[in-house]
Amino acid sequence: MDKSKAKEEVITGAEWFGIPIATLALAQIYILLFQHYNTLVYKNIAEFFTLLGLVIFVLIFIIWIYTVFESHETILTHWDNLTRLSFIALIPIIGFVLNFQLLYYYGSTQLTAFLSLFNFGFEYALALLIGILLGYRLYTKEIEPSEINYVIAIPPLSIGTSVFLGSYLISISHKMGWPMIWTHYIYFLLLMGLGIFFFLYIFIGSLALSGHVETKIHEVLPTTMLPVGIASLIIINLTTFVGLNGIKMFYFSPDAVGMISIMLWGFEVWNFLVALTIIISKPHTESISVWAYGFPLGLFAVSTIKIMQLTNFGFIFDVFLFIAFSLNVLWVYGWVNTANFLKKSKK
Repeated sequence: MDKSKAKEEVITGAEWFGIPIATLALAQIYILLFQHYNTLVYKNIAEFFTLLGLVIFVLIFIIWIYTVFESHETILTHWDNLTRLSFIALIPIIGFVLNFQLLYYYGSTQLTAFLSLFNFGFEYALALLIGILLGYRLYTKEIEPSEINYVIAIPPLSIGTSVFLGSYLISISHKMGWPMIWTHYIYFLLLMGLGIFFFLYIFIGSLALSGHVETKIHEVLPTTMLPVGIASLIIINLTTFVGLNGIKMFYFSPDAVGMISIMLWGFEVWNFLVALTIIISKPHTESISVWAYGFPLGLFAVSTIKIMQLTNFGFIFDVFLFIAFSLNVLWVYGWVNTANFLKKSKK
């Protein structure tokens, strides 16, 4: 492969989907601020970042698809490299979160609700497929040390993210006049997704942790923020299921969920502080890997609000504000690194 093709391949890999998902995470921060303060300006800012995330995603997706179909070598790089294969799982995450946010701003009609239901099924199947492909490659591929990092936890994370859109669809199902069996199917898929996500993370996350400890590769250090998002997503799933107890399919004990959630949140705080120390002590200046900070922090912000609601401890909102501030700073930091990366790749 010549140098020009190599550079093109770098610029059009699936890792670029980290930009739109981090932007949607920032939108979620402002949604939470709007819900707390009920100040319309926060909703407007959130809507801006959602639409910006949509535009960025569409542009990157078109370029990525064009490059993939134009070059068989690009396909092989995604198949042969576990990191790039795992980054493809950001697509269903974007699909779940973006769909949820658009419904949040603009409401739902019979048409948009039905399209969202179809999208839920499609993104769920895509997340499951990518997870299966990752499992196959883990068992059959000769793996390079640099491939074993927390990015390989994204495929199981993606199926757990279905809770954002799925729970919203359950909440509007009665209004849309959907049969109760549809609600039960969505609930069943969410619960099954939590099981897949939770147990795969235990195994894959342990593998990724050992990879980080053993290899000490600087370029993949930003992915150490991902466990923050993973623990957060477990909290979000569990607390959501408590809220869905009214559909009378399976019951979740609020007390047990609250206890587990606080334990997980404690781990999140520890991991967040570790990752923050890494950001400060070992900064990146020419890498797009820093976008890996974005989505986990967005999930951490949501779970922190959930914990505040469980405990009624006011100081936890101050923690949320610090997370929100950090994500805003890291979003700008991501663009600075992206600009430096593009300048470097042109040399």
